[in-house]
Amino acid sequence: MRKEKLYQQIQIFNNQLTNPSDRSSKSYEKAYLYVDDKNAEDKAQFINYLIKNRYLKKKYSKIIDLTFGSGNLTSHIVFDNEIEYEELIFNDIENTKTNQNIINYIENANIQNDDILNINNFEDIEADLVIINPQIGGNYIDGDILKQKEDGEKEQDIYDKVSELLNRFLEKKAILLFYGQEKDFKSILSNCNYIKYNSKLRDIFVVNGQLEESLCFEKDKNNFILCKGNTKGDDKLESFDDIEIDTFESNNNKELKEKNKAIKKQKETEIFIANAIKYNFLHKNLLLKGVPGTGKSHTLEQIIENHLNLKDKPKNICHINIHSASSNADLMQGIGINSNDGQIEYKEKQGLIYNHIKKALFTPNQPFVLILEEIQENSLNELIGDLIYLIEVKKRVTVDPTQFEDGKEYGYQEFIEKVLEDKDNKHSIQIPYLVDTSTDYRKMVLPSNLYIFCTSNYRDDKKVIEDNLLRRFDVVEVYPKYKGVLKSDDMAKFLEKLNKEILEQFKREMHPDRYLVGHANWLDITDADNDKNKKLFYTALLKVIIEFKEIREVDFDAYVKPILKKLFKNDEHLSTRIEKYLNDCNFDLKSDKYKEIVEKLQSKIYSFL
Repeated sequence: MRKEKLYQQIQIFNNQLTNPSDRSSKSYEKAYLYVDDKNAEDKAQFINYLIKNRYLKKKYSKIIDLTFGSGNLTSHIVFDNEIEYEELIFNDIENTKTNQNIINYIENANIQNDDILNINNFEDIEADLVIINPQIGGNYIDGDILKQKEDGEKEQDIYDKVSELLNRFLEKKAILLFYGQEKDFKSILSNCNYIKYNSKLRDIFVVNGQLEESLCFEKDKNNFILCKGNTKGDDKLESFDDIEIDTFESNNNKELKEKNKAIKKQKETEIFIANAIKYNFLHKNLLLKGVPGTGKSHTLEQIIENHLNLKDKPKNICHINIHSASSNADLMQGIGINSNDGQIEYKEKQGLIYNHIKKALFTPNQPFVLILEEIQENSLNELIGDLIYLIEVKKRVTVDPTQFEDGKEYGYQEFIEKVLEDKDNKHSIQIPYLVDTSTDYRKMVLPSNLYIFCTSNYRDDKKVIEDNLLRRFDVVEVYPKYKGVLKSDDMAKFLEKLNKEILEQFKREMHPDRYLVGHANWLDITDADNDKNKKLFYTALLKVIIEFKEIREVDFDAYVKPILKKLFKNDEHLSTRIEKYLNDCNFDLKSDKYKEIVEKLQSKIYSFL
């Protein structure tokens, strides 16, 4: 599937009137405007943020858009973020005013026209991601769900019917994304934790039964941050596990105050113990290094789930993709500029890593994880600065909750000073106040319950592992896997042979391993000899060829073609099935150039060419 073709088709559809005679109608704007590109792209970016920070997953069995209209919102959410799915259903009662041709551009997609006000229509649909936009578009009569009212029916009755359907999906553990107004879905939001994106364009809500708390996000330039109601000041004690205990106040009764303080401390201790997570993983700093597609991120997911027991604790995990524009200001601290009644204000902006360190400090009974993906894209020394010094295990601090049983509330810096009173906690760094004329510095420590995991691909143009990282991280080389990991034994044998030929071809290179091919693109190929597996095989092979020429910039005729000649030779590594797949392409490795081989593979994959 090519996103460009899909989005072009949607844009053409959005620009067409479903009923040109109604151009002068007052309801024209409401009835015939679908979700525009700006809104759809904005919401897709937010969903990408939630995926990276593990509030949402990236793979679903069945996705359904209950009122798809043009399909623009769902298409951007799914395909901008490369969300994996087995089936994608576009549903809408109004099949004369919706984008019926969208499925011609999307694989494994279907259209149905069931009424969402009748819950019985969806009894047999077991979707795990549900998207709904009942407020705008040509999806209902005149673009308004309320026009579906029966005689004597109230507007709230309509929303109750929709809520009944959505609750049915939620009961079956589905995740719900709805693009609408909070007031219309109070019956759902009052019973579930949810994430709200407070957008300047239009809000979107994510309802997930696994969320431990409701959160609100907003956009600050190109970054998503917690809304002001969710954020906590730098110098405010968040307390262990963000515990909030109601107590009675009496300025005139010292005995009652002391009693209530004891009750509060007892409750805090009980909650602290109840919320503790047992974990036992020895490697605080881990760097997984290898070619793309070898399962580095998947390995980290398994560690987080099986060794740290954080499967249902997304707030304990901070997932950051490093890129060339990443900066210390984004990750640690920087200066934010605001306008207040025409006056320019400069305020300190705390980065993602800085905030995550604070969370780990205030919750010492649970493990926290910082994941930095693709660190080869930037210098980690520059990104986190002096924090490198504290990464070593022996320089971490351990927070002892019994130090804070005096009932006093500590500000953030006071809290750190108290932690450093423990003779075993010796190490800290000093960081400056950025918007302050004071020459004072504040201290930063790194808690022992914070794990730092990194991934890195090979790079030709720079040294990936800086010297001071090598002694601070456990560096694990991750290689492609074959039998026992791939679902098909003959594909495992084929890929293993491919990588052996690659190593042989590049054996004179300093690091021939960097040319290896990862197993990720071959994972879904099964033993069945069918069209689906054939396309998956061609797609994986095509990616190998394109990657060598376009990404690794290896001369095709001099290096890649000799590998293919040895690989395609009828040998024990070629099963009857693979041999047939290759023969169907009619490759001529004597005369075929890169262009011919690519075109032959593409013609087997993409029916629209």
